[in-house]
Amino acid sequence: MQPLKDQKYYQSMVWPELQIEKKEDHLLFRHPTKLETISSAVYGGGWNQVSKFVNWKVPIDYSSTDPTKLMAQKLAEWGYPVADSLGLQTAAFLHIASIQEMVGDEFRILCCVTAGVGNAARAGKKRKTYSAYQIGTINTFIFIDSSLSHSAMVNGIITATEAKAAALQDLNISDEDGDIATGTTTDSVVLAVSQNNVRYPTHQYAGVATTIGNAIASLVYDATHEVIRNL
Repeated sequence: MQPLKDQKYYQSMVWPELQIEKKEDHLLFRHPTKLETISSAVYGGGWNQVSKFVNWKVPIDYSSTDPTKLMAQKLAEWGYPVADSLGLQTAAFLHIASIQEMVGDEFRILCCVTAGVGNAARAGKKRKTYSAYQIGTINTFIFIDSSLSHSAMVNGIITATEAKAAALQDLNISDEDGDIATGTTTDSVVLAVSQNNVRYPTHQYAGVATTIGNAIASLVYDATHEVIRNL
C-alpha cells in the first residue's frame, strides 16, 4: 500500500483494531487481544499467543552473546509486558517499511516487511556457514483476522517464504557469487492469527492455490518488492 516514511502511526484500512506505531528505534504492532503466532522471532518465537509485536532496529555496533535476553530487556525498557510480547531484530531501515493489506474470502490480512539485502544468499547451494547468531535482515510480519488450522499456519509460512523468494528473483537480487538470491542469511517471519472461529470458518490450507494462500503470497511479494525498490 505505502511505505511508512515519516508517519508515526499507520491506520489500517481493513483491520483498524490492529495498531501500528513507528518509534525511534522500533516498530510496534499491537492488538487488543492475543493472537496465535508461529514465528522465527528471537524472542517469543515458535508457537505462542501474544498481543504486542516489535521489530527492533539494532545499533550499527550491535553485538550480543544472548540476543533473546537482550530482547527481553529492551521490551521491559520500552514498557511492554514481556510475557505478552514477541520481538524481532534487524539492521534494516524502518522508515521504508512496506505495509500491504487485503480483505478476502473469510479473512482480513495485513503484511509488513522491512528489508536489507546486503547479505543476500541463495538457499540450496553450498556456502560458508556460521554457528553464531546474527540479526534478521528481511523481517516479514503477516497478521490475519480469520481462523486457520495449525497446518494452514505452517503452510502460510511456506507460502510467504516462496513469495519473498519470487520478489527477490524478479528484482534480480543476487548473492556474493552472482546467483539469484532466495533471501538473506538472517531472515525472520511472523504469522499471527486471531483464530476468530465465531466469525470465520477455519481455513484448512494456505497454499498458493487457496484464496487465503494467494492473498498471503500477493501481499508478501508486493511488500518485499516495494521495500527493496526503496532501499
